Amino acid sequence: MSEQNLSSRQVTVGTAAVAIGEGLVPGSTFLLHTDTQGNHNIFVGPLGVTTSTGFAVHSGSTLTIAVPERVQLYAVTESGTHTLYVLQIGGR
Repeated sequence: MSEQNLSSRQVTVGTAAVAIGEGLVPGSTFLLHTDTQGNHNIFVGPLGVTTSTGFAVHSGSTLTIAVPERVQLYAVTESGTHTLYVLQIGGR
């Protein structure tokens, strides 16, 4: 019988990169949704992500991304703090 992993959380993202999750198995999937408070972007990527190097998740939008096993995903924003809603799906 296979085990399915599913978790959800809210992450407060600021101007310093914060870890938002780690791939639990090969092909772990993250659904990332930004809050709709104001006009802002959250940038996601590997350790050391910046607003210049990250992939933008625009205000009010959702991004689906596959993350390899044991790879950590980080997020940062240009100013202030914003909520990133995370749904992580993976299974063995």
